[in-house]
Amino acid sequence: MELTSKRIPSLDGLRTISILLVIIGHLFQVFHVAVFAHLGNLGVRVFFVISGFLITGLLLKEIEKNSKINILKFYFRRTLRIFPPFYFYILVIFLAALFGFFEIAPKSFLVASFYLSNYISTSTWLLGHSWSLAVEEQFYLFFPGILLLLGIKKTKMFLVFLVLISPFIRVFDYRIFGSEVIWIDKGFHSNMDALAIGCLLSLFYVQLHDNKFYKNFLTSKLVIFLPVLIFLFNSQDDHPHFFFGVSILAMNLLIVLCIDWAVTNHDSYFGKILNSAPMIMLGMMSYSIYLWQQPLFINIENSDALIRFPFNLIGLIMLTIISYCVVEKYSLKLRQYLEKKFFDKKSVPTENLSYLT
Repeated sequence: MELTSKRIPSLDGLRTISILLVIIGHLFQVFHVAVFAHLGNLGVRVFFVISGFLITGLLLKEIEKNSKINILKFYFRRTLRIFPPFYFYILVIFLAALFGFFEIAPKSFLVASFYLSNYISTSTWLLGHSWSLAVEEQFYLFFPGILLLLGIKKTKMFLVFLVLISPFIRVFDYRIFGSEVIWIDKGFHSNMDALAIGCLLSLFYVQLHDNKFYKNFLTSKLVIFLPVLIFLFNSQDDHPHFFFGVSILAMNLLIVLCIDWAVTNHDSYFGKILNSAPMIMLGMMSYSIYLWQQPLFINIENSDALIRFPFNLIGLIMLTIISYCVVEKYSLKLRQYLEKKFFDKKSVPTENLSYLT
């Protein structure tokens, strides 16, 4: 499978699994079932690894084609991909608060809007999930410049260094600040190894798939134990030193192996499920689902009838469709038009490795 292909198989299906983990985790959080409540953070972690993998692949593709990275074009694409659905969500929640449906301090909207909620708490469930978007935006802000300045070889070494030092940073943070501050598990520095490991998969993809041992592993039955191990490591948060020092790094490594297996074995029985039409569609809509599941499906701050089944599910479906069909799809069409006009005047626009990257 070539990473330079227009679409990487299985990734939309993996996104679907990720968003289902988020929803299931939040649902169990409502019912105070601790052992499953952290599936939400696991789902977000999968998103981070996928993001590192995809964005690095895009940048490598551009380097291969043009021998450079057009930073302005990169930020232009990211802006029209991420901002419209997110600020549409912020606007709707702001208007709802303005008309008295919710009580949310103006500061909370500012923190979420400026992608700071992974370091400053929004103090509200309705905007709390913006922390993961903040991590993503901070990654987009820094990584292209690092790759541009260091080059591919030094970037590999730098990312390996980040992966190795991240557990020590997390344990140090926990020892100094305890678990009271939000950045202990939500800060960019707490999650940078998930993104970095995804980046490294893309950077070492060819070498890994030329390695006989690694190829044999991807085709062995041992991979069925990877999700089990991920779940076990994810359930160790009652032992914070082990969780921050070992579990998170182990999960990141196991997740990236699962991703590579799914991409490589997309013709397998499970691969066909991941690449089925419903899984692809849900994966493509996963960003809007992630935004709107927070207030409508599992709002732990609200006991109104509208957030009870089946009204919550109906509301989630309706607002996801509006967000995806009206906001996301049109902003992506606008992006394609403007990209052709301003960046690719002499050639057909280069598509992303996945439609919604």
